[in-house]
Amino acid sequence: MSTLSRTSLATLRRSGVMRPAPRQVRFAHDEHRRPHLPFTYDPAKRSAFRAKYLAFVGTGFALPFVACYWQLRKGAGAA
Repeated sequence: MSTLSRTSLATLRRSGVMRPAPRQVRFAHDEHRRPHLPFTYDPAKRSAFRAKYLAFVGTGFALPFVACYWQLRKGAGAA
């Protein structure tokens, strides 16, 4: 028989083995915390946000293709 099975529950609670986990405070609906987005989003200006977002993401997506095209054209012109 193991020593754990011989110990009483009261002894385990006193020693800290069976203490409940500390309660975590959640701030999901806290009005005063910092926003998680680095910009403000106004639902009334949804089309402006959509255009800016697509321009930002589209630039990042197109950059490798533009660089590849640039390198291929540069190599073809040198020959």
